[in-house]
Amino acid sequence: MAARLKFCKERVNWTANDWKNILFTDESPFELNHPPNRKNDCVWARNALDVEPVQMVKFPKKIQVWGMMSHRALSELHFIPVGQTVSAEYYVSEILGKTLMSTMNRKRERGTVVERKMLKNMSRAIFQQDGAPAHTANMTQNWLRSNLKSFWAKGTWPANSPDLSPIENIWSILKDDLDSIGEIKDIKMLENRLKTAWSNISPEVLDKLMDGMPKQIHKCIELSGGYIGK
Repeated sequence: MAARLKFCKERVNWTANDWKNILFTDESPFELNHPPNRKNDCVWARNALDVEPVQMVKFPKKIQVWGMMSHRALSELHFIPVGQTVSAEYYVSEILGKTLMSTMNRKRERGTVVERKMLKNMSRAIFQQDGAPAHTANMTQNWLRSNLKSFWAKGTWPANSPDLSPIENIWSILKDDLDSIGEIKDIKMLENRLKTAWSNISPEVLDKLMDGMPKQIHKCIELSGGYIGK
């Protein structure tokens, strides 16, 4: 919690406009026929036997995706192949070297996908990532130094802090979208649905999430670096 508190105190005076200079990135898993997101549900029952059981697959098929958000646009979604370990080599060559650079270099816009708009103020844009081993490896840090004007180096982002990143809300939106439809039969169908839901996220939603960042920082400080509940 000390690292979280330190991070937040160093940015306690940041405004929403300051946070809008950050490019938030993350990876997230998505399962075929994943259980509904019921973290906010309540069940009234006399005892546990009255609660209707939910059938679950013990080892469901899943995919992992990488994405990036700014306050007005989203990157392309990168689908990590099933069974692929996200090593530093893969992260640099496939995610940063291809998906990120493709996003940065695109010359036109379509929907909420970034083209030049996301990084039009590149002199102020700061690339964020969490402390996953592939992110903090020397190979990755060297690539970022060589290819980006500004990024948060290893150790800047506090460990175990998804609650401080607005992109977590984007993953929740995608998972809620999956909850709203019927059975997803295969990985390709899952990928297509995620692409559609991702492209439907409006700039207004992204802007609102960034506007809420100062409040999140103050909440974390009030909790002495503790985790911010929903």
